Amino acid sequence: MDSNCIKKLLKSNYIKFLLAIFASILIHLFLLGGIDIYNPFFLKKPDNLNVVIKSYLENHVKNEEVVTNPITNKEVVTKKKSPSLKNNIKQNRQIDTISNEKKESSIKDLSQDLQDYELKEVSQDADQNDKKEILYKKVVIDYDVRRSLGSSPVGAAKTIYLLEQDNHYSIRNEVEAKGFASLFYWNKLVQISDGLITPEGLKPLNYHYQFGSKIDNLAVFDWESKKIITSANGKTSEFEILEGSQDMLSFMYQFMFEPPLTKMKIYITNGKNFKPYDYAFVGEEIIETEVENLFTIHIAKFNYNNEERIDLWLAKDYRYLPIKIRKTEKDGSILDQTVKKIETESLEP
Repeated sequence: MDSNCIKKLLKSNYIKFLLAIFASILIHLFLLGGIDIYNPFFLKKPDNLNVVIKSYLENHVKNEEVVTNPITNKEVVTKKKSPSLKNNIKQNRQIDTISNEKKESSIKDLSQDLQDYELKEVSQDADQNDKKEILYKKVVIDYDVRRSLGSSPVGAAKTIYLLEQDNHYSIRNEVEAKGFASLFYWNKLVQISDGLITPEGLKPLNYHYQFGSKIDNLAVFDWESKKIITSANGKTSEFEILEGSQDMLSFMYQFMFEPPLTKMKIYITNGKNFKPYDYAFVGEEIIETEVENLFTIHIAKFNYNNEERIDLWLAKDYRYLPIKIRKTEKDGSILDQTVKKIETESLEP
């Protein structure tokens, strides 16, 4: 057969009719479920696109079985039961339902965890609020004073905090040398702070720092005029007062009302200057005393240009009272005050 005959045959209406029938059969198979396109992994990995073309005609052919009828001795073609499209849809729905149940279970677990966490936070807040309601009427702390780490005490210090009438407070701190050291360090250091107790804590009005006859500093807090007036060795200065300002003595007892780590920048005056003190959290430590072991929070104010720094250890079980104070001078010398005895008297409800 030559090429001209082949071209005439392809152009004939008979061939076109057969091709149309074949195309129609394919389309009907696709639309009626003979061929199915689906993604069997969409429930597990929605980001993956896995397309599978599955022919149910092949399944029907494979599921057909030839059986010989014993009566007529003829072969009969029977069909095995195969999963229909409805069963597949039902299975997918079941899988989807299980997946949704797992998601709902995970959401419920997460919601329960959040509720437990919120209850824990509320409980902690309630405990803190209970602590705020308990005010010390009187606090007396005795310290041993050392000039170097691990050495024997060379002096003693005592701090007395009093809650007075009309929500006034007073704090008095005295440090003096004892024994042989008193021959060289005979001057007594005295600090006094007094002021008001407000919902925010201590609000100092006056501060006095005196070391023998050499240093005599005063600070007056004029909250109405928003000024701090200092007097150091006859020199007077004025500074603009800021909310929450403290003196060198009151700020250590302000932690009873405002726990550490909630506010790590405090504006403080020493009777001569007024400047911000940025404190850093150092860690949690146990301080051993003659009476008991005290759990503390250790904070410190650093001077990154030299060795000068102030370290405070605040007792958790005593409303963050300062039970250890260490001051390091520029030359590296140390004045360490470590608690020896604590006496507290709570305010009667």
